[in-house]
Amino acid sequence: MRFIGNKSQLLDNIKEVVDKHAVDASTFCDIFSGTASVARYFKQWYEIYSNDLLYFSYCLQRGTIENPRKPTFDKLASALGISNPIQYFNEMATADMESLKQEKRFFQNNYAPAGGRMYLTDLNALRIDYARNTIENWRRHGYLSDNEYFYLIASIIEGIPFVSNISGTYGAFNKTWDIRSKKLFTLIDLPVVDNGRNNKSYHKDGTLLLQEISGDILYIDPPYNERQYLPNYHVLETAAKYDFPALRGITGQRPYELQKSNFCSKRTVCSALDSLLKNAKFKHIILSYNTDGIMSLDEIERIMKSHGIPSTYEVYFIPYRRFKSRNKNTKKDILKEMLIYIQKEV
Repeated sequence: MRFIGNKSQLLDNIKEVVDKHAVDASTFCDIFSGTASVARYFKQWYEIYSNDLLYFSYCLQRGTIENPRKPTFDKLASALGISNPIQYFNEMATADMESLKQEKRFFQNNYAPAGGRMYLTDLNALRIDYARNTIENWRRHGYLSDNEYFYLIASIIEGIPFVSNISGTYGAFNKTWDIRSKKLFTLIDLPVVDNGRNNKSYHKDGTLLLQEISGDILYIDPPYNERQYLPNYHVLETAAKYDFPALRGITGQRPYELQKSNFCSKRTVCSALDSLLKNAKFKHIILSYNTDGIMSLDEIERIMKSHGIPSTYEVYFIPYRRFKSRNKNTKKDILKEMLIYIQKEV
C-alpha cells in the first residue's frame, strides 16, 4: 500500500538491527503500525503487539496480526452458502450491485463523480459501497466472527489504493483519471501467518498503551514531518469505519481535530518522544527516522540516551533515494533513513 513512511523497503535493514542486538527476544511491538507491514513481516518470528491511532490501520492489524490464520467463514457458508466472500464480491457483476439503495452509497455519493469528487470512479465506489454494506449486514446477523469481519474490512482497505485517482495520498484527488483508477476494484486476499502465539492489536495512543504492556523489542516509526496522517488517508479511514461522516471542503475531509499527532509538530515532537520512551518497558528500542525529519539527530540522541544505556546507542544510515530534500539550496541531495538503537534497563 502507498503510505507516507511505509517501511516495506527497509524490512531487511530492520531485521539486521534486531538480529544484532536482540538475539534472545520473543516479543516485538510495532507501536505506530500504519500499514502493518513491519508487524506482518516480524510475525513469522515473534509474538506481535501492534498499535495505531488510525482506525483503518487497526483494521489492517486485526485482519492480519491478531487473526491467527485466514478465516474459514463457516457460519456464512452454512447460512448463505458463501464460503469465500472475497471471491463472491470480486466475481459479482456491478449491475447486480445496483440494488443497493442510493442513501446507502456513501462512497459513490461523496468520493466519485456522482458526488462531485474524483477519488474513485462511480463504478468502483459502488463496488466498495456494496461490499461494506453487505459485510455490516452479515455481522449484524451473526454470520461473521470478529476475526472474519476485520479480515474482510482489511481486504477492502488494501484494495482501494489500487484504484484510487490520487498522486500519493488522499489529501486531494487528480483532476483527470489516472490509468490506475480505471481498473476494477477488488478485495485483496490477504495472507496471514500462523505463528502459534498470542498476538494482540490495539487502537490506542501509543504513549498510554506503553503503560499497559511490556516486552523485548519496541519498534518506533513516528511521523517525520508536519503532515498529519488522517487528512492524508481520510478515505481509507471512512472505508474502515463506514460511519457516514459529515465531510467538508472540496477534498471531502472528515473531522480530525481530536486525532492530531504530537510527533507532527516541531513544538511538541521532542516531548512526545521523551514521554513515549519514559513509558516503554522494553529492553531493545529501535527508532526509524529520516534525516529530513523535524527532529534533529542531536535531539534524538539526547532523548534516547536519557532513557537508555548511553554506551549501547547506535545509528544506522540507509540511503533513501526516492525523495529529494525539501531545501533545494543545500547540498543534501539524498535523504537517508535512520535506524537508531538503544538498550533500556527494564
